[in-house]
Amino acid sequence: MFEEDPVRAMVVSGMALIAATYGLARFGYGLFLPRFTEAFQMGSATAGFIQAGSFLSFCLAAVLALRLAARPRLVVMCAGATAALGSMGVAVAPSVDVLAVSVVLAGAGAGFATPGLVTFIERNIAPARQESAQTIVNAGTGAGIVVAGILMLLTVGQWRLGWVAIAALVAIAAVATLRADHTASRDRAAGRPSQVRARDLAPLALPIAAAVLAGASSAAIWTFGRSVMAASRPADETYSILAWMVLGAFGVLGAAAGKIVQVWSLRTAWNLTSLAMAGATIVLGVAPGIPFTAYSSVALFAASYTALCGVLIIWAVRIVPDRAAEGTAVLFIALAIGQALGSATLGVLFDHVSPVMAFTVAGILGILAVLPAMKRQSARSSRTAPRSSTHSTTA
Repeated sequence: MFEEDPVRAMVVSGMALIAATYGLARFGYGLFLPRFTEAFQMGSATAGFIQAGSFLSFCLAAVLALRLAARPRLVVMCAGATAALGSMGVAVAPSVDVLAVSVVLAGAGAGFATPGLVTFIERNIAPARQESAQTIVNAGTGAGIVVAGILMLLTVGQWRLGWVAIAALVAIAAVATLRADHTASRDRAAGRPSQVRARDLAPLALPIAAAVLAGASSAAIWTFGRSVMAASRPADETYSILAWMVLGAFGVLGAAAGKIVQVWSLRTAWNLTSLAMAGATIVLGVAPGIPFTAYSSVALFAASYTALCGVLIIWAVRIVPDRAAEGTAVLFIALAIGQALGSATLGVLFDHVSPVMAFTVAGILGILAVLPAMKRQSARSSRTAPRSSTHSTTA
């Protein structure tokens, strides 16, 4: 019984950190975007570029976190500091320029959180239980999105208070996670991180291409999904907020990704999740104001997106089992780069075409993401079974 408490503390606090950095500080931008648009009088292009900056800061933070792999406590501190400071900056932003800088800073928190938590779980939890622990921690993104919706409902008309609450929740989660780490002394003994050369990760070329396309496709709902739904029913703001909460709740279902790969194959799992996400995106663009259709589409999007992230992890583990952590980080960075490109491009499109057309373009990108998976895997990857536990969380 007493042995379970440290494990439970690490899992719960890790899940809370993912919820705060991903579900709140990173993806909260899309939820609050209609409020930001009203307060700062910014167009779709500006909104898209701000979100693109957030996704790029995630990439930079993830790269820096890999360089600091021997000091995971510092990495977790950076996660809490950037997400909390960025969220507070959003809360007090007097202009769109300050808002943009703050959103970009807040987005970096998730990039730091993932690598730090990977090491925390690996060194605090027995190997046999690490995969289960990572799966639970991964569900934090969906939980955070639900909490963001609750905050939005509680602070209608006072969105700045909502971001003050987000900053506080990030700080609390980061402190709790650091306290749950009972092997802090290992930071100094870990030594310098091993050098990773580009050729070591060259076999990941196909999944990198797939991740970029899928990321660009997902940007439509992550950035503009709530705005499109709010515009379709301007007199009923609760409608779109509840949809965002549905999105978060169904994101938890994506934890089934590992079982999908085991029952069918990695290729089938990728094609299924990518096509489901693309279809959900197109449907939401076509009928954002019809409750059953819109809620079903965001639910399908959330489950398929989270599962897709899980498939990326398994893809990395199978292709570069000796560099699983680094390979996973590369694929998640590729996913975020795709999201940045998608946000910027769709933001510009929204100023010239209808939401239906913009979301259809995003959906087509998701369909194209299956093409890299159709290529024959290398003999090495097809013979290699997963030998490592899940090494990341939802990107």
